[in-house]
Amino acid sequence: MIALAVVAAVVAMCAVAVSLWQAREAKHAQDAAKKSHESATRAQEEAQAARKAVEQATASAFQAKNVAEEAKKSAAKAEEAVGKAAEAATASRMLADEALLIAQQMTAQVNGLVEVIAARGSRSGMPTFAITPGAPDEFRLSYFGGPAVIEQLTVSVVPGSRVLGLSQYDDEPPVEHLEVGPLHNGSAITFRAATGQRASAVFQVRAEPWEPVVVRAE
Repeated sequence: MIALAVVAAVVAMCAVAVSLWQAREAKHAQDAAKKSHESATRAQEEAQAARKAVEQATASAFQAKNVAEEAKKSAAKAEEAVGKAAEAATASRMLADEALLIAQQMTAQVNGLVEVIAARGSRSGMPTFAITPGAPDEFRLSYFGGPAVIEQLTVSVVPGSRVLGLSQYDDEPPVEHLEVGPLHNGSAITFRAATGQRASAVFQVRAEPWEPVVVRAE
């Protein structure tokens, strides 16, 4: 009986040991399963992050493509604008050259007219007039070489001479023909002329009964 009791005790102890070992293995298995679950969760999170990164990269690529297309369109528009500006500059330069040529031709015509009339006057013994610029828009008409006095003479604007109008006093409106006189031989009279360039101012002076003369201010 004692032997059976001892055997039973040994068997019970073995059973307890086996139970403890099984419990420990079960705990190890549970810990391993927990770690596996955590690893799977991290892997899933990393996969989601990678997917988001891919989506963001794709969106950035599309955005960069759109920006590149807009830049290309802007460059084309800028090139077109540059071409139009160059054409406009060429046209403006041609117009400026044409205007300069016309101005030179008109100046040459006026100079020729002055020379012709001056030569005609010197041959016929008519009075001589000289115009000199004074203050801004102010001119001095001198008379000599003719009768003792000229009762009345007319100063007129010459087309193409850049003179806009004539007046004798500040409060008078500018006119194309200014009546002045009497003017004694060797004397002078002052008048005003609206012009931007006094050096190119040319006037016509008429004193009856002589032919009108063209006088350049100088």
